[in-house]
Amino acid sequence: MIVEIVLRNEPTLDLEGYEKIETAKGSIFSNIVEKRVEIVVKRHPDGKVSVFTDKSEVIKSIIQSGEVVDIHVK
Repeated sequence: MIVEIVLRNEPTLDLEGYEKIETAKGSIFSNIVEKRVEIVVKRHPDGKVSVFTDKSEVIKSIIQSGEVVDIHVK
């Protein structure tokens, strides 16, 4: 199950084992070993940020690093 966590500001993500691909609207993190996308960070025009993932360790890290505004299940 994919979880969308909406944050007031962009979190600091110190993730080992991931390749970061930066785009104009956000970032994509892929697992270096499995070559699979596991985290997507989307920047909104109002300054909020959505993080999409199904990794519990990433969710824990995100919750500790920023102010959570909302959570959605996809």
